[in-house]
Amino acid sequence: MTTVPGGGRPAVVGAVVSEPRLGSSFSSSTQAGATTDFWSLLVNARTSDQLCQAWLGILCQWIPGTQAGLLLLHEEGDRYAAAAVWPDQKRDMSHMSGVAQEALLERRGVVRDESSGMAQCAYPLLGADKAYGVVVLHVVARGETAVRDALRLLHWGAGWLVGLFDKRQLLDCERRLNRSALLQDILLGALAERHEDEAARWIVNRLAEALPCRHVMLARAGGAADASVELLSVSGSAGFEARANLLAAAREALREATVTGEMQCYPPVSDGSSQSLLIDALADYCREAQAGGALALPLVSQGRKLGALLVESEKPFDVDTRGFLQTLSLALAPCIDVQSTAGRGLLEHARSSTRDALRTLAGPRHPGLKLIAGVTLLALVGAALIQTDFRVRAPATVEGQLQRVAVAPFDGYIAVAAVRAGDTVHAGDVLARMDDRDLKLAEAKAAADEELADRKLREAMGRGDAVAVRIAQADAEQSHAELALVREKLSRAAITAPFEGRVVKGDLSQQLGAPVEQGKVLFEIAPMNAWRVVLKVDERDIVHLRDGQRGELVLAGLAGEHFGIRVSKIFPVAQAEEGRNTFRVEAQLLGGGSAIQPGMEGVGKVQAGEHSLLWIGFHRLFYWARYTAWTIGL
Repeated sequence: MTTVPGGGRPAVVGAVVSEPRLGSSFSSSTQAGATTDFWSLLVNARTSDQLCQAWLGILCQWIPGTQAGLLLLHEEGDRYAAAAVWPDQKRDMSHMSGVAQEALLERRGVVRDESSGMAQCAYPLLGADKAYGVVVLHVVARGETAVRDALRLLHWGAGWLVGLFDKRQLLDCERRLNRSALLQDILLGALAERHEDEAARWIVNRLAEALPCRHVMLARAGGAADASVELLSVSGSAGFEARANLLAAAREALREATVTGEMQCYPPVSDGSSQSLLIDALADYCREAQAGGALALPLVSQGRKLGALLVESEKPFDVDTRGFLQTLSLALAPCIDVQSTAGRGLLEHARSSTRDALRTLAGPRHPGLKLIAGVTLLALVGAALIQTDFRVRAPATVEGQLQRVAVAPFDGYIAVAAVRAGDTVHAGDVLARMDDRDLKLAEAKAAADEELADRKLREAMGRGDAVAVRIAQADAEQSHAELALVREKLSRAAITAPFEGRVVKGDLSQQLGAPVEQGKVLFEIAPMNAWRVVLKVDERDIVHLRDGQRGELVLAGLAGEHFGIRVSKIFPVAQAEEGRNTFRVEAQLLGGGSAIQPGMEGVGKVQAGEHSLLWIGFHRLFYWARYTAWTIGL
């Protein structure tokens, strides 16, 4: 084997001329080459080596003056190996490497003259998108015209071989496209099925129809304890008896492929591929089924062994079929995994997720995840053991402990508004005054009516008329009552403060002269040193509260101060507010709070015993889950 020197293009650097791959039926001498019937050899060629040797022999005999010929074909990478040598395959052809390299680099025919009257002619075998190789002839230089004719004949002869290579490449492309279409058809058909069993039935039947095989079987892995497998489907069978002898042998071969995770082939091949040597179960199956060849391929997805695929044929599988089936098994594993996952129930999904999480934590990888899981576990254990105060949180509002209202004493009009909300008042201070002009006129009229009634009573008494006296006496009493009523209304025309405190509600400064009805609330007054806190406790937390429990209050306007509170009364009536039920809980404010104003809002937290941090953090979730489970009937 001789290496062709490198050129200027990487595509042909390191080309190699090696000994031709020939059978023993060809001549090894010039005389034999001259007498051999290469046309018969070309017609009867069974291998590519025989075809190349016959073609080169015909070409060398066709071109006058040819002394030797060499055919180099592309192998892998940038290597070119000798496919045929004429007339003697043992002859040293290294002197032709230069012209071969030049023809490959320049991609055209090249002629190189020698001083001894000989010439080297090289012509590349160029396809549509690649160089198949190069043919080199050593010819007698009988003039420029003869060399040109030799190069032309070499070009014509090379065209036939290039056409043959192009046709073979087209056939290879067609075969690969057919296999790709079959692979896509199987995968799409499997994914279109709703259940795993139906997908398995489609896979085995479609594969048995498309490939030269007798039976196809698909099994899924069972429990990890006994490494068993379960037959899902057998081609050409709507149902099957899993305990039959033949199927039992097939199941054992499938189990062996699943356990080893490697392709099992019978009869064994030595093509350098990775495969297990433990094929006893597959050999037993082939003897039982009288099959010429069989393959058992594992289905592995993301390191998980899902099952295996068994394909049986009347004769051993060729390299292309084995490669296609290996590719199919790699593509089928995720597809079957998706079908199996989609068919699981909620409980099985939870089990699988838990199993995967535990397997990830127990494996050698993901140290960061293990650290996070360990820290989380320690935090949960600590939270379950550490006891602390449990406090019920609720929105809070400050109100006056004693709150009085000032109302309109009679129907009338506002004459004077002396105070507004927020003003401090003392007992007896005038808050507002009603317009009393009509009342004063009514008082004068009532006084005149009273005097007239008294005069009539005296006149009747002077006449001694008992009936007239009684009537006049009734009229006089009525006049006295009407005058007293008018004077009582006049006394209440000035609305005064009942005690010292602060006006928390009411502003009549913009309503002077406006009519008001009797009983309408005009002002609300609360004392300045007696407050109560109203908590709106959620119905889920009300069960934890009792009278006398203590807590803390923080107001939004006094965020830097904490005030002590004590629960004084729990109202057993719920109120619906903002989409949730709350209970009104009153609490006393402990200690002084000169800066507290009525109506201030904040958050109150009442201590309701001791519990673990874990219970405090998740008790609401636990109650919700228990309530939901009971609601749906679990």
